[in-house]
Amino acid sequence: MSEPRHYILGAAGHVDHGKTALITALTGIHTDRLKEEQERGISIELGFAELDLGDGLSLGVVDMPGHEKFVKQMVAGAGGVDLAFLLVAADEGVMPQTIEHLEILDTLGVRGGVVVMAKIDMVDEEMLELATDEARELVAGTFLEGRPVVPVSAHEKIGLEDLRDALRAEAEALEPRGDQPFRLPIDRVFSMPGAGAVITGTCWSGQVSVGENLSVEPGGAKVRVREVQAHGRKVTTGGSGQRLALALHGVKKEDLERGYQVLESGSAPVTRILDLRVDLFPHYPGTIKNRQRLHVHHAGREVLGRIILLDAEELGGDGPRTGLCQLNLEEPLVPRRGDRMVLRFYSPVTSIAGGTVVDAKPRRHKRFQDDVLERLDVMESGDPAELFRQNLRGAGLLGLPLADAMGFEDDAAAVVVGKRVYDRELVAAEAAAVGDLVAAYAGRFPLRLGMPREEVRRRRKFKGTVPEWTALLKVLAGDGGWAIVADRLAVTADGPPLSGDLARGVAAREDALGTIGLQWPGIDAFGDTLSSAPPPPPDQGEEEYLRHLTDHGKAAQITSDYIVHAAALDGLLTQLRQHFASRGELSFAEFRELSGLSRKLGIPMLEYLDHTGWTTRTGDVRVAGPKFDETS
Repeated sequence: MSEPRHYILGAAGHVDHGKTALITALTGIHTDRLKEEQERGISIELGFAELDLGDGLSLGVVDMPGHEKFVKQMVAGAGGVDLAFLLVAADEGVMPQTIEHLEILDTLGVRGGVVVMAKIDMVDEEMLELATDEARELVAGTFLEGRPVVPVSAHEKIGLEDLRDALRAEAEALEPRGDQPFRLPIDRVFSMPGAGAVITGTCWSGQVSVGENLSVEPGGAKVRVREVQAHGRKVTTGGSGQRLALALHGVKKEDLERGYQVLESGSAPVTRILDLRVDLFPHYPGTIKNRQRLHVHHAGREVLGRIILLDAEELGGDGPRTGLCQLNLEEPLVPRRGDRMVLRFYSPVTSIAGGTVVDAKPRRHKRFQDDVLERLDVMESGDPAELFRQNLRGAGLLGLPLADAMGFEDDAAAVVVGKRVYDRELVAAEAAAVGDLVAAYAGRFPLRLGMPREEVRRRRKFKGTVPEWTALLKVLAGDGGWAIVADRLAVTADGPPLSGDLARGVAAREDALGTIGLQWPGIDAFGDTLSSAPPPPPDQGEEEYLRHLTDHGKAAQITSDYIVHAAALDGLLTQLRQHFASRGELSFAEFRELSGLSRKLGIPMLEYLDHTGWTTRTGDVRVAGPKFDETS
């Protein structure tokens, strides 16, 4: 036996043309489950059956209501259909819902199918030939053009094997669905004792197993799969192309409804804005005008929205019958790029157009913007490499996660930084822009080592995380010709080169600090001793010189207003090392005698030593800190 293959077969056609009777004859399952359906003899809700074609090939059959009042249900069932049969009763021929169903199936991208001429026992050969010619003329230019036309009679059991053979050939010719994350739009919700909330639907992609954790969107409910059934049979795993029932833990029946989706978390956006290609149905005689309110049908969910025509004044009439549009939705949908949807007129509710999602989560656009239309054209054309580059440019300095690089992270346009990918030209431009900021900062503050990188992040309005900014800076620095020095960005690793006066001013302050030792007099008194030295730059204080000395390791900042020469601090540490070598503890009185510092300076100095790990306070005394062990 071949590997099991599962596809979804949609049964479409005008009301009372015999879809349900034919499905019953093919599968032995009567799909009209509601009492009202059985009493009235018409399908109101979606019906489901399984058609086993042998050799591991099975079709999940969706019986779609044919009455004009139930087109909404028909649209819900058409989503996710792989192939379809369009049924035309030979005694009545093509009818209004035949046309509407065909246009809906065609716009939803059904990949194969057959035309079924039903009730052939009710007509003579001439009538059948006329009805068949009419059906062939109808499907010209659609996915059913050139497909088999199979005459059948469900009542007399005529042509059933021919129909099975035709469906088998169509199914075997289908390309397998792509490998995508699990996704199942809900079409029924109920509850069962011991199982809790149960949903059913057609699996559009991926696989699901018992115990798996998934999400329900819109709403973001986190659920765990308690049980999986495929066509009423318990299974451990179900997948693409199957009719599935899932018992879900973590959500109530009341929180679910038709058109919600059970899917792998984060695998599709929840959005109220869509960019799409809209195509008017061939038989729709009217127009779509800008900002017109419409019913939008997608994956079994119906919402209202307003359509913005991006490249045309109107669709239909004397204008084009296709165009790029944006939908502003009143409630969220959960689409992926390439999804199909049906648009229906607001009032009276009639089907008027189909849409294909080009961008599932776009920005809002103005009409007739060339750059927007060019970007959408690239997205629509489907060139993977160009689409990746476009997405990369659109991501800006946020970059793309590596998982979204579509395998193009080695593209010449890309730069990989950590777990993100950035546009190379954008990185080069950003490196230059950061370099300009750093150079301007150095011109304004020539004594400072560099510009705080967090300030640069704010000035450049980088919206990523701090770790992402840190990683990106390493690449930017290589392109920009500036340096990263600790938490600063500098024109060189040593900061700005100093002019003659500034260099002499630095040397004078370093000498003065060396003379003072640990006995810091305060910033004002310190400045008074330097009357003959070059002053700080205009509008800047003595602190700029002291900041320069601490940044370059020539001084240590004990507190905001207590600076000592690095050599003086090293001398104190040598004394402390000797003290701890002979005595394990250090009292404040001993420290005061050892350092010569008063209480006013001694306490801040000890707190600095505690903070930097040279000493550790235990009660009223200090002991040697871990830093002494590291430097021994």
